[in-house]
Amino acid sequence: MNFLKKIHRSIKHEKRHVRLDWMVALTLLVLLVLSCMMVYSASMIGNKYGTFTSGVPVSETYFLQRQAMWVVIAYFAFLFFSVAIPFEVFKDKRVLKNGFIVMVILLFIPLLMPAINGAKSWIRIGGLSFQPSTLSQLFIIMYMAYILETRKEKLRQICTSSELLKIFSIPLALVTLIAAQNDTGMMLITLSVMGIMTFCSNMHSQNVKKIISLALIAGAAVLMLFMLKSTLFGGGTSYRTNRLKVFLNPFSEDLAAAADQVINSYVAFGNGGLFGRGLGNSIQKLGYLPEAHTDFILAIIAEELGFIGVLFVVCLLLIIIGKVIFSGTKSRNTFSAMYSIGFASLLIVQGVVNIGGVTASIPMTGVPLPFISNGGSSILILSIGLGIATNILAHVKYLRSNKK
Repeated sequence: MNFLKKIHRSIKHEKRHVRLDWMVALTLLVLLVLSCMMVYSASMIGNKYGTFTSGVPVSETYFLQRQAMWVVIAYFAFLFFSVAIPFEVFKDKRVLKNGFIVMVILLFIPLLMPAINGAKSWIRIGGLSFQPSTLSQLFIIMYMAYILETRKEKLRQICTSSELLKIFSIPLALVTLIAAQNDTGMMLITLSVMGIMTFCSNMHSQNVKKIISLALIAGAAVLMLFMLKSTLFGGGTSYRTNRLKVFLNPFSEDLAAAADQVINSYVAFGNGGLFGRGLGNSIQKLGYLPEAHTDFILAIIAEELGFIGVLFVVCLLLIIIGKVIFSGTKSRNTFSAMYSIGFASLLIVQGVVNIGGVTASIPMTGVPLPFISNGGSSILILSIGLGIATNILAHVKYLRSNKK
């Protein structure tokens, strides 16, 4: 309680609510409005024929209404966490302890539900769905930042492998639950973010090498587990194998069905050219791209708005990422610096994986484009994460103004 009172006094003194970074707020607003436009454009025709709803016809504004609702909630959540919730709250040990219990429960529930595209990573209640692994990514970033601040003196010394496992046991336990959901893409993204945070911390180089060795061993173990599962039960990793084959040779005659999305994505980029065919005039959304409003929404942007449209989206994302990194590099405490680096890493890795998958530069993993793809839980949680980073940025502004 005293900890929270101290934080409240600090926030009141710093007046973070008047130091909101309007460039971040405006950039996010433009991205979210663009998201609604493109989700509507990508889905309006297919909705009449149930293209995206398992053959059940729905209103042409079905996905627009849902996306608009989540966008409004997400933007207000961003503002709330930017100005009303101090980032210091999230490094309180009690908050993190209770958060870990909630994360374990949320990650365990999907394991009891039917698989979707081979993965058990969604909680579905009626018409609502939620992917708890996206929330766990944000929590893992917070907990990694907490570890790297509270254990920094210990990590600057050479630690044994068992000591490192003990220090990072909670984030690794959550990653293990994500792996158990069969969501390889989410697991690899989370491990990548954890790796980047580790490299950017000031820990002993020998510890970094040991962590890399442990990560490689864990990755090999997970790969062997998937292979064993596929051998014993059959078909367990066929979709992963096909995605890898498509990446290596998308035009193979043996992969006609599996490579369909990637080839049609190529066509969309080619049709769009420099300036695009015009908003609403995509051909590939007419049933050729089954995930046109989610994973492959960038292909629709490329076809309708051209290379200029894609560049515009990428630049907006880079503005947000740059601001988050700036808040981390200028912060005076390890937690806020590591959180900012971790959240920026999440946006970078997720963006690169989506863009790489859509353009077949890397194997497709089914990861949404940050702040753009259809999906309420992803947009909401990323907006909350950005709100926390913007609160850190307001604190940095206060520190810089006092130096003048």
